[in-house]
Amino acid sequence: MSLFKIRQFWSTTSEDDEYFDHNSLLVAKINSDFDYVVTGSQSGVLRIFCPNCEVSENGTYAGFNPNDVIVEKILDHPILQVGSGRLVSGNSATQLAVLHPKELLVFSLILKPGKTQHGNQSYLQLVYEHKLRKSSANFVIGPFGESQNRDFVCVQSLDGILSFFEQESQISYVALPDFLLPGPLGYVIKTDSFVTVSSSWEIVSYRYKTLAEVAEESGDPIHLKQKISTEWAYNFGESVIDLQVISDVINKEVWIVVLGEKNLLCLSENGRLKCMKKLDYSPICMETYVIDTNLFTLVTAETNMLLVYENTMLKWSAHLDFLPTAIHRAFLKGIRGTLVLLSDEGRLECCYLGTEPSFFVAPPVSVPEIDFEKAEHELLALETVISKSNNNDATIQNNIEKDLDVTIAVDSEIVVCTFQHNIKNAASNYMCGLKITIVPQASFQEVQVTILVQRPLKVVPSIHFFSNLCETARVCSHAFLDEAQDVPSLIVEVKVSVINTFGVPRALTRFTLLPSSLILEAAGAEKENKHKITLTTDQPPRALASLFEEYCDSQASPNAIGFKGASGNRATILVAKHSEKYRLQSDTVTMLPVLIELLLARLKKNCGPDCKVFFSSPLPASDIFNYANEHFIAKSRVKELQENLCQLTAQFRLIQKRLIAKYRAKNPISLKPLELLLGDTYTDISEITDKLECELENLAKAQSDLACALYLAKQLIDLLHVDKDLMSMISSLFCTNVKDLDIQAWEDVMDASFCYLLRTLLAKTEKDRLRAPHTSFDEVKDLAKFEKHLGQVLERLPKQHALKEDDDVFDKDESQKPDSDQSEEVKAGKPIGSQYGEFSSRLLSARKSLRMHKPNQGQNSADPNEPIT
Repeated sequence: MSLFKIRQFWSTTSEDDEYFDHNSLLVAKINSDFDYVVTGSQSGVLRIFCPNCEVSENGTYAGFNPNDVIVEKILDHPILQVGSGRLVSGNSATQLAVLHPKELLVFSLILKPGKTQHGNQSYLQLVYEHKLRKSSANFVIGPFGESQNRDFVCVQSLDGILSFFEQESQISYVALPDFLLPGPLGYVIKTDSFVTVSSSWEIVSYRYKTLAEVAEESGDPIHLKQKISTEWAYNFGESVIDLQVISDVINKEVWIVVLGEKNLLCLSENGRLKCMKKLDYSPICMETYVIDTNLFTLVTAETNMLLVYENTMLKWSAHLDFLPTAIHRAFLKGIRGTLVLLSDEGRLECCYLGTEPSFFVAPPVSVPEIDFEKAEHELLALETVISKSNNNDATIQNNIEKDLDVTIAVDSEIVVCTFQHNIKNAASNYMCGLKITIVPQASFQEVQVTILVQRPLKVVPSIHFFSNLCETARVCSHAFLDEAQDVPSLIVEVKVSVINTFGVPRALTRFTLLPSSLILEAAGAEKENKHKITLTTDQPPRALASLFEEYCDSQASPNAIGFKGASGNRATILVAKHSEKYRLQSDTVTMLPVLIELLLARLKKNCGPDCKVFFSSPLPASDIFNYANEHFIAKSRVKELQENLCQLTAQFRLIQKRLIAKYRAKNPISLKPLELLLGDTYTDISEITDKLECELENLAKAQSDLACALYLAKQLIDLLHVDKDLMSMISSLFCTNVKDLDIQAWEDVMDASFCYLLRTLLAKTEKDRLRAPHTSFDEVKDLAKFEKHLGQVLERLPKQHALKEDDDVFDKDESQKPDSDQSEEVKAGKPIGSQYGEFSSRLLSARKSLRMHKPNQGQNSADPNEPIT
């Protein structure tokens, strides 16, 4: 950041809804000894300013005064550019040129001084106008053809046509070759040539004589494209923001300054490189001038910085109060070397570089001798203050639960959804309200509330933000089903991120359940289904009528209840009469996770929080395989269609470029083959686009179904009551938010995670545990290895649970023996490492053996050949 700022002494602002660009500002001497400031907005308002530079009694500048506006004229069309020159024949005065999209106007400024300042009269008189055949982009004014005491105008159109106007008359048209978009246009008086930018990012120069000869030979260039030889060309290699030509009449030297997106370039009149500066910022605009054979360049950056370069050396930098789109150097009445800045919204300022002098003189500082004993006591006191402040910060972070109370209320009554959703042909869709109350016990700088639900559920709005929160705040959102698919979970996660007055960020998380009636409705119970899940509790069985009151009626069976989801799939819950078992069954796996979630929540509510639920059957590995395979196939089809679409669009652009080249050829040939090829390519693009939209819908459904299967596996693993560390890793592994990035798919991340688990917590042997964990994220191109790793994880999890239980029982029995064999062996001085050779086929090193402090108990495990982990 710069230590210096631009000092503004005169400023004004245009009206609302007016916009400007780098061609909307002009600083010129219009028949005077000082510069006038001219602005032309794209709304058609032309203004001429004469800034007041008088100094007031207190030594400051007076600033803007309404009398500083010399002329304000509203034109009928947008103003693209303003310029000045000797544009009237037989008159050496300076006129003002205004460029509209379809016409060029030339005005004379008439000044009639009065007896007092407010009696001055000024107005613009239209001298002549030219109608343009093409929509214009910009123009350049100069003495073309080495004319004396008069200037001509060259207007560049949007399609590369140069129109030359010799004051009141129009003389010729010329079409630029290799043209795509209009760029900056400059004129070099010394060589009588024009400098511009081609479509291949080259700085090219054309002599005026060559353009005139081509115009005379070709006649009308609008219908006949001609070939023009360039005087010279310089390969710039990037798009050009601005181009300016500076001529030093005294030293007869020319500088062609080009401002690109990444470089600042200076060329001679013959196209030779003089100097070049690489920029480490994004430039906006520039202004160039010469002092004593040194080139000075003013460049404004996107970071609101003004940088002053002498040739290629940075001499000054200053901070701007706003981002200008145009900058000029002016010699105003009463002050010289002023910077004139114009923003895209019409903020016009006259500024200067430097600092504001301060007349304050600091008194001399008396440095007393240091008392080391006193300094030591002061240092100890400061350390005590710092330690207390750290303790306070820790207290602040730990007491966030007390300082912020967050409650969530879910409306039990659902209403018809009024938000836009993606459910097609739906007779009715419902939503429920979420009311969140935040009660702060202290003041917070920023508070953000984020509401997260599982897809295909959606919350609107999902983010709420507060600043300077010190009193109770209430927000309301609505949750609804966005797609007609099965929902993996009804859990709503509310994250509250806060920043307190000390600048310490903290976060709170709250959970709640949406009403089941939002996605499920009552249906007839089914006796047999394809997929079945049996759960066992340690409490007597509860009647389903008491657990699901809203879905039961007097005629329903007390031991069975049926549900129907938004996708049309059905599911049934059965309860055993004489055992503590519940069975959930459905023809699709995607309906089961939300039913398990509802059953567990209602059992906890009716039986108390101590109610435990168990699952002892094998995990549904084959179902997860099937959904993972469908997801992989859908993702592969989408990727293939995207690659085909990229190839066809590239082919479409090449055909378009070829057509443009054929249109500009001097001897055009038949374009019918290219037109047929262009039409066929367009048809193929349309067909692939339709297929891609269909496949994206299939991919979204595959992601949702896979999320349901993963959430079901995660629930069943939790009901196995495995180790807490292993369960936390499994919870993060079986993430139900299935997303596919362009550079990494869901299978790539999951495969690496499975390999890590199989070599760490789920290692089958000690040899596998000592191997390096799998850390590479290679692209999964074949699901065979992926399914193998997933199957091994789902197979070893129940075994790990069984081994853990056996290990606990065995440790309990061993702890009851006062004199074990182990203690006798240790007392006898038997080495610890030698005990492991009795049950292993291969000796491990002593260093590896010392990591295990218990004797091998593999003979008591479920598998004698597999050590207990």
